[in-house]
Amino acid sequence: MEKMFKRTLIGAAVASLTMAGAVQAKPATDTVDLYGQVALSVWQYGEDKIGGGDAPLKLENESRFGLRGSHELARGPKFIWQLEGGNVGDDGAGSGLGVRDTYGGFEFEDAGRVRIGRMLTPLYEIIDWPYSGQRAGAIFDWGGDVLGGARYDRQSNMVRYDSANLGGFTFNLAAGRGDEASADSNFYGLGAHYTVGMLTLHGGYEYGKDRKFDTLNSAYQNFLKQNPGAPIIGDKDTVNGRSDTQAGLLGFELNFDTFAFNGAWKYEEADYKELKDKDDNDLLQYGSKISQNSYSLGAVFSGVENWQFKLNYAANLDPKIDSTDADGYADYIVSAQALYFLDDSAITYVRPYMISKDESSAEFGWGLGVEYYF
Repeated sequence: MEKMFKRTLIGAAVASLTMAGAVQAKPATDTVDLYGQVALSVWQYGEDKIGGGDAPLKLENESRFGLRGSHELARGPKFIWQLEGGNVGDDGAGSGLGVRDTYGGFEFEDAGRVRIGRMLTPLYEIIDWPYSGQRAGAIFDWGGDVLGGARYDRQSNMVRYDSANLGGFTFNLAAGRGDEASADSNFYGLGAHYTVGMLTLHGGYEYGKDRKFDTLNSAYQNFLKQNPGAPIIGDKDTVNGRSDTQAGLLGFELNFDTFAFNGAWKYEEADYKELKDKDDNDLLQYGSKISQNSYSLGAVFSGVENWQFKLNYAANLDPKIDSTDADGYADYIVSAQALYFLDDSAITYVRPYMISKDESSAEFGWGLGVEYYF
C-alpha cells in the first residue's frame, strides 16, 4: 500500500529547493508516492563455512524507502521521477537517497518512456529476477570467476528507453558511463521480452568498454601458478587492469495456475587490454581473456492458501582462460523457500540452501526473515 502526499504537503519543500535556482518554477505534481519496505532477516551463510570458516549468525537489514511521482506537463509529455534510498544495513552508511534507482524522465502515451539517472541495466534487470531469487544469486549473480566482472548492475549516468507493450513484445535500450574517471569507459545494453499465453521469453545483452578494476579471484591466481615464469601472487594480493566486456542471457518463465517454472543461460566474457600485478608486472602474456557460462533453474508452487514454495538450482561452469579450461572452479547452489503471507503487505519466510564454491564440499546455510511493504 502506498501513501499519497498531496501537493499542499510538499509545496513548501519544493519551493525551498527552487529558490536556490536561477529559474523559478511553480511547484506542481499530480501525486507523490512514499513507498518502501521494512525487511529484517537472520542468516548463517554456507559460504562462510567453506574452508573451515566460523560462520557466525548475521542480521541483514534491508529496510529502505523512496519517493516517486509524475506530472502531466502543460506543454509537454508526462514527467516521471523517482528518488530511492539504499538499504539501512548495519549503520545506515549506505542508505542515503540516490543509492538505488533515482532518475527523471518522460513517459509518452503508447510510445514508452525514457529516463536519465541511476537505474538497473536491461541485462541485470533480467539476471536479478527471477533467476537470482531465493539465494541463487550467490552463484548466478555475483558468484562468477571473470576477473573484474563482465557487466554492470545498477549504474549511474545512464540513459534508458523502455518501450510500450507491442502485442506482448517489449524491449529496453540503455547506454551509460562505466568507470567515471575514464573518458572511454562506457556500456551499451538491450533487453527483449515476449509473452504469449503462459510463456514469457527474455533476452539481454551488454557490451562494456574500458572497464577498470582492482581485484583477484582464485581461478586466475591458480592459473598463473601453472604458468612457468609467471609472477607469484599471494592470497591477499590484487591485480589491476582494464577490459572490454560482454555478457548475454536467454531465459524463460512458464506460468500455470498453481505452478511456475523458469530457467536461464548466461554468458560473461572479459577481454583484457591491461593487466598488472602489485609490482607492475605485465600479466597479459599469461592470460588475456576469461569467459564463463552459467545457468539457473527454478520452480514455484502456490497451491496452498497463503503459502508459496520455491526451489532453485544455479551453477557456474568452469571458466575458460584464453582457450584453456580452468578445471576445478565450478560452483553450484540448491536453495529453497517456504513463504507465508501474513497480510497483503507482509510476509515471513525461511530459506535453506546448500552451496559449493570451486568444487568444494557443499555447505549448508539458512535464512529466516520478515518483510513489510508500504
